[in-house]
Amino acid sequence: MVIAMLLSLLLAQATTAPKPASPQPAAPPKTAPAPQPTTPPKTTPAQPRTTTPRAPAAGAVAGMAITASDGKGQPFGDVSVELTGGAAPQNGKTNEAGQISFPGLRAGTYRLRFFGEGVTAFEREVTLKAGDIAKIPITLTAAEPPKPVAAAPPPVAAPPPPPAVGPVGQPQLGSLTKLADQQKNTKERREVLLSCSGNTRNMLLVLIDQQPMRIYDGAEATFYVISGQGAATVGKIESVISAGSFVAVPRNTPFSLARQGRQPLALLWTLSGEPCESAR
Repeated sequence: MVIAMLLSLLLAQATTAPKPASPQPAAPPKTAPAPQPTTPPKTTPAQPRTTTPRAPAAGAVAGMAITASDGKGQPFGDVSVELTGGAAPQNGKTNEAGQISFPGLRAGTYRLRFFGEGVTAFEREVTLKAGDIAKIPITLTAAEPPKPVAAAPPPVAAPPPPPAVGPVGQPQLGSLTKLADQQKNTKERREVLLSCSGNTRNMLLVLIDQQPMRIYDGAEATFYVISGQGAATVGKIESVISAGSFVAVPRNTPFSLARQGRQPLALLWTLSGEPCESAR
């Protein structure tokens, strides 16, 4: 009976079910392109990491920072430093800390020269790399103090040369009055040599007019009036002279003599200080 009931239900569903719509052709499903096979990347074994030194830029400059000392920490100040080897020599002096700098140098080899009071001269070569500021310690040696020089004794002054002396004359005796009387009628000036020995000469001088001004640089003159009258000027002194008068004239002193009256002025003239040319 149960089976009969199931069959009747199935028949009822079949008669009541709507007719199915005619099936439409279905569009073929879109398919994704097949994946391309991939090649696994090649792998290389790990290499150790290295650092390549960086090349200096073109035209990079260098410099020097110098410290001069005695090697025990005592700086040498005011030391002259000369740098050669570049385009043009440079120079300067260390400061109180013994330091000096030379910036703006190009790569190359330079020569340093240290000199001055208190230090022994020293030279050194320094090679600079481009872009490098080289710190250069320099050890200098203190110079030995100069040895005292014994003062030379003052030169002994040479003794003055002995004065020139003329030849020695001969002894003579005579009368001045007689000689003067023989010349009383003369019309011209007369000089009569009486004696000459060494640096002294004696003459009889007879004046009939005024004698021009004279001066002797290296001789002393003395005049003794034998006869007649006249006037004498010695320096700034003026005087009338006559028989028995004398006139002393120091060297470098101007003097003049003149006759007064009718008779000639006769004098004994002694000149000392000039060598005699010939003895008498």
